[in-house]
Amino acid sequence: MNQSITSQIGDIIREHQTFLVAGHIRPDGDVLACQIALGLTLRTLGKTVEVWNPDGISHKYSFLPHADLVRRPPSQARAFDAVFAVDTAAHDRIGNIRDRIASQKVLVNVDHHASNTRFGDINWIEPGAAASGELVHRLLRDNHWPITPAIAANLFVAIATDTGSFQYSNTTPQTLRLAAELVEAGANIAELSRHCFQSYPLGRVRLLQLALAGLRLSADNRIASVWLTKEMYRQSGALPEDSEGLIDHIRAIDSVLVAAVFEQDENGIVRISLRSKSNQINVDKIAAKFGGGGHMAAAGARIPGEPAAVETAVLKTIDQAVRSAADSAASPR
Repeated sequence: MNQSITSQIGDIIREHQTFLVAGHIRPDGDVLACQIALGLTLRTLGKTVEVWNPDGISHKYSFLPHADLVRRPPSQARAFDAVFAVDTAAHDRIGNIRDRIASQKVLVNVDHHASNTRFGDINWIEPGAAASGELVHRLLRDNHWPITPAIAANLFVAIATDTGSFQYSNTTPQTLRLAAELVEAGANIAELSRHCFQSYPLGRVRLLQLALAGLRLSADNRIASVWLTKEMYRQSGALPEDSEGLIDHIRAIDSVLVAAVFEQDENGIVRISLRSKSNQINVDKIAAKFGGGGHMAAAGARIPGEPAAVETAVLKTIDQAVRSAADSAASPR
């Protein structure tokens, strides 16, 4: 009988002593919570653990139990027995962490993005999982490792944020059963939801106000898009992390099938975020055409080029997908 992936990874953990838990740039709730939950588990098992994120812990998620575990990588490279990359679809997404790893015996890649490039020595990729938090929970459960209230709280946030508070189409019966288990293990729904979804800084609201002033609708109001510019951040006083979730405000427009947010960074790269609420429109495929990826309902890419040209190309591709979906729905069966 083939060894299960959770048993295989469990053996790696049991056989090694020094670990790094790494996560992607511009961290969201899923990656940070998974990093903390796995880091806490490894410490409980008596392992020597570092938890690094290129951007550190964002202010938004500083409420997570043991958030202080997450640090930016140090200036000097370190050697590890095993490195875990969680919720990270491509190796370059861990940014400068790659330069701070002097050596490693094994790289374990745990993720739920269909676009994952399978860059690890061990690759556990499950696109059917609502969040990477589901995989971390299964790793702990299958290896009979304790799920403390702190771990439960982190895993609940990982799943809640990646499912839009259990509203997105990636929410399955298994997702809800798992959430119930985490509540039984000590996750406080009311407190965690307040931090995640009801505690936005004023700068974020002002950033949203500026973005919505430039709202663009196209394809008979089925596509909605906005820009986030450096000037908007300056005027609003918002931080880059405050852009998380802004896309949901334009996605929520009744007629909109696909929402897009465009943002230019300091290196002449346009960062795009895409959301779909149609089962006929896969934004992962749209993002893949520009070198990105993600999930059917949520994806993104980083595209070099002049902002207006990038916007035109992306909106044209979205328009083609929307029209193709409409034609398919209109075709006789």
